[in-house]
Amino acid sequence: MLTLRDLSVSLRGRPVLRNLSLDLAPGETLGLVGESGSGKSMTALALMGLLPPGFVASGSIRLDGTELLGLADADLCRLRGRAMAMIFQEPMTALNPVLPVGAQIAEGLVLHGLMQPRAAREEAVRLMARVGLPDPARRARSYPHELSGGQRQRAMIAMAIACRPSLLIADEPTSALDVSLQVEILALLREIREETGMAMIFISHDLSVISAMADRALVLYGGLAMETGPTRHVIGRPAHPYTQGLIAAIPRGTAHTERLRPIPGQVPDLVRLPPGCPFAGRCALGDAHCAEAPPPLRTGLTALRCHHAEPAPA
Repeated sequence: MLTLRDLSVSLRGRPVLRNLSLDLAPGETLGLVGESGSGKSMTALALMGLLPPGFVASGSIRLDGTELLGLADADLCRLRGRAMAMIFQEPMTALNPVLPVGAQIAEGLVLHGLMQPRAAREEAVRLMARVGLPDPARRARSYPHELSGGQRQRAMIAMAIACRPSLLIADEPTSALDVSLQVEILALLREIREETGMAMIFISHDLSVISAMADRALVLYGGLAMETGPTRHVIGRPAHPYTQGLIAAIPRGTAHTERLRPIPGQVPDLVRLPPGCPFAGRCALGDAHCAEAPPPLRTGLTALRCHHAEPAPA
């Protein structure tokens, strides 16, 4: 359904995302995980054709057989919302502050020719009820600032699923919510996926969320796919030093008596990446060869890029 081959993004000739390849089947969820600045949101923006000015994508992105790279803006607009949709990290900045929420949900249905305006307004109310918004008819007339953070996130989900896209990208959809709301939103997204059969790319820095949501996981660092495979193997039996570091840094039940184990150092600047492995400077196994030579792809239970680590045999 979705196929990426050697997707790369550059800014003024400098690589930001390097040679990302993946396949996503209908109804499947892929979790993109990594620290802030690893390239997760850049991947999503490239898929949606929403890269900031100056960034250039190359390679191939095929959605339901259609090549997205190189499409005219008008053609991409016909696909956004209809074939692919995105739940943005902060709904307050993604929603239009001067339009009622119901009108924003109905707009896509009308623009894509799926419904007439009156039917679209009624469908917007139904969708708002579906995502758990109380008193949806009244909320449909509300403006974004009149809703709570959790309510705005639910409205964003309703907008994203309105045209029943085949691909839904969720970029940190629960990061600004408290724990109880996070649980509700995650359960809602799972229900919607099961109802509609849409494929989902779920972006998060939280490995516990990826474990709960994703069939497969892809660990990004410095714009490079470091490890990918079934979630139970990537998180349950990590082979790459970076994945191991992420898991070791998770606070445990004994966090009040034991020191946390953060990964030393800082995430590299995506526009000043080293020529070799981007994790070399923070890795206990890193050496001069790692810093200069791109890491090879090794396959087993998972696929990983590392000069030293080997995946468990398949």
